[in-house]
Amino acid sequence: MKTQKPKIVIYLYNRFFDPLIQSNFWLYIKDYLENENNPYQFHLITYENPDFPLTKEQEELVRKWKEQGLEWTPLIWHPGKELKNKFLDLFDGLKVTMKLRAKGYKYIITLGSVAGTYAYVFSKLTGLKQYLYQYEPHSEYAIDNKMWSKDSLQYKISHYLERKAALNAKVIASGTIFMQERVEKIWKSKAKFFRIPTVANDKKFIFNQKERDETRKELGISDDTWVLYYPGKFGDLYYKEEFAYMYKWLKEEEPKFHMLIVTPHTDEEVHELFEKAGVSKEHYTVTHSDYENIHKYHFASDFAIISVPQGPSKKFISNIKVGEYLCAGLPFLINKGVSEDYIYAIEKKVGVVVDGFVEEEIKKAVPKIREYLSGDRDKLRKHCRKVGLEYRGFEGLNKKFKNAVSALVNGDKR
Repeated sequence: MKTQKPKIVIYLYNRFFDPLIQSNFWLYIKDYLENENNPYQFHLITYENPDFPLTKEQEELVRKWKEQGLEWTPLIWHPGKELKNKFLDLFDGLKVTMKLRAKGYKYIITLGSVAGTYAYVFSKLTGLKQYLYQYEPHSEYAIDNKMWSKDSLQYKISHYLERKAALNAKVIASGTIFMQERVEKIWKSKAKFFRIPTVANDKKFIFNQKERDETRKELGISDDTWVLYYPGKFGDLYYKEEFAYMYKWLKEEEPKFHMLIVTPHTDEEVHELFEKAGVSKEHYTVTHSDYENIHKYHFASDFAIISVPQGPSKKFISNIKVGEYLCAGLPFLINKGVSEDYIYAIEKKVGVVVDGFVEEEIKKAVPKIREYLSGDRDKLRKHCRKVGLEYRGFEGLNKKFKNAVSALVNGDKR
């Protein structure tokens, strides 16, 4: 008699093809699906936004993954930050997980703390055993970035559920020693902890000189320009006005700098931000890209920026950008106290660390940035990629992820 595979729910409070999913978590799941001897049956739950329908290419990928054994329930996301919308999403997810529990699903894997807290509720009501992947204190980030107040109902509920989820989980994975210390020593959770920094798609970010040249030509950036690079958003969890001033101070110290921004914001939004800081449009370039083509902008650049403000909670964060920068051969600028990334920047000589995006600190950083960009560029790229593969490469972290899933289903195996 054939033994039935363990059934695992994958619960994502995101769109299936959100770049944060496809460039990170889904790398691990694809590896299972592509294995003819995949030991698990997966059922994926996502929250889709009708404003972002699947492309033909994405539909083809879904068809392939379903042929490889994946089951998928797409729910409709209720937009807005109101608590009632969050409860609607929670209720929709609960209905699906209850049905799956009745079909023999015993385990649930979640990405991020928001999905983790929702699944904690599901777990308490259904008995599903939970693996919290990329567990970070989202509620504390919101406080540090002044998105919520400590008196807000949203913070109180989220903060309470985040801790309860950690105490209830069977397995937790997070990117830093700081979270490991909190979970194991302070909270004394019985969950098995795996230290897994956010993985980079290292095969995608292999430097290509031809693509660098073509992209620079396309953007009208000369070969002798030192391109500073930021692919991301402004505001909320990231710097906003401070970012524009940061670049202003860098540019004042080094005329060879040019900022390349790849962002979902409109050109007008970015221009307004930099105009307020007194930065001329000729000193930066704004463009837009999907995840499929983002690597070419990495290759066109010379030095990258991590735009995460400081705060007590930021030591727990694991920036996906850091792994991608390093694998593409880019050193980076980062704030002191952000993740373990700032420690790697110093100890591995792959970046420059500042104590806040303030004028004195930023201007002090320029000679260090200049030192990186004045040396042997090929040697620098190889060094950064080597560090990136060791720190965030798929091969090493995939083994840890598989061990974590095995611990969820079979018991401790680290």
